[in-house]
Amino acid sequence: MKIFNKIWGISLVALFMVLASPNKSSAQDEYVTDQVFYDELSPYGTWVSDPDYGNVWVPDVDQGFQPYATNGYWALTSYGNTWVSDYDWGWAPFHYGRWRFDNYYGWTWIPGYEWAPAWVTWRQGGGYFGWAPLSPGLSIDVSFGGYNIPDNYWVFAPQAYITSPNIYDYYVPYNDRVTIINRTTYINNTYVYNNRRYYSGPRSADIQRATGRPVRMYNVRN
Repeated sequence: MKIFNKIWGISLVALFMVLASPNKSSAQDEYVTDQVFYDELSPYGTWVSDPDYGNVWVPDVDQGFQPYATNGYWALTSYGNTWVSDYDWGWAPFHYGRWRFDNYYGWTWIPGYEWAPAWVTWRQGGGYFGWAPLSPGLSIDVSFGGYNIPDNYWVFAPQAYITSPNIYDYYVPYNDRVTIINRTTYINNTYVYNNRRYYSGPRSADIQRATGRPVRMYNVRN
């Protein structure tokens, strides 16, 4: 596939070198298919049959892997907070489709065909930002009052480090997540693009206030 189809699987620094512009990246609007996902992801994991979702992908990763937490970081773009993955395969599962936790396989990815900076929902409060993968079939239009995202889906970090490339060094320990969940509220900021809506996370002004420094905004080129 072209480099633009994998931009979110490489670092922003490398991406900007390829594009020869320090403030440009590219949104993913090219049509993707099941065959594309199968061919590109097969070297990095296993496809298995799920009774509810059909063919799903199980990544070949170390124990303790969690989507939108392991081996990556957040960068603010014109689409909102965008997950930048350091995995070679990160262009697909963190920007298309949904993740769910399976008691047998662990984290599995269900293919989807709409691009987003990250298919997650957000929380804030008590000096923390938190985020969790949106499960398959869950629309952002659903009232979260009737749906409880599992505690083990959530990741929290101090707000001051939300844009740090080493944000994983500051994650709240697993056993403290429930306490923080109860002290935070949902961030309902959304972005609409091509009639698609997704959560964009904390705004630039909120991040600047939390970090105490200007926030670099990466403009997404269509």
